[in-house]
Amino acid sequence: MIKMVEEINADQLDKVISENKVVFVDCYAVWCHPCKILSPILEELHEKYADRGFKVVKIDVDQNQEFSMVNQITGVPSVLVYSEGRRVIFDDGSGRKLDKLVGVMPEEVYEQIIQNLLADAAA
Repeated sequence: MIKMVEEINADQLDKVISENKVVFVDCYAVWCHPCKILSPILEELHEKYADRGFKVVKIDVDQNQEFSMVNQITGVPSVLVYSEGRRVIFDDGSGRKLDKLVGVMPEEVYEQIIQNLLADAAA
């Protein structure tokens, strides 16, 4: 059985993070076209890595405005990444630290992050 990416409310997030090694939180809006492009990419990765402790959940930014403010979601889609219960901070390659992936990236970018974090979690 294929588990589809489920939509959650912000108050369910802590539970999801505590139950999985690596979690991607897809912050999206129903009116957002790029979000519709990103969705199948994340679905595919979710299916591919679910058995290794990876999970993707979606949070509607319009329905969870406090969450969006706290996490400074200014553009959608934004993907927040958690590993081993902690929010992951990325280096964007030019020395800036990012705490989310904004916009639609190539699938390889997401996949590389998942592989690295799952390897770290297993180490």
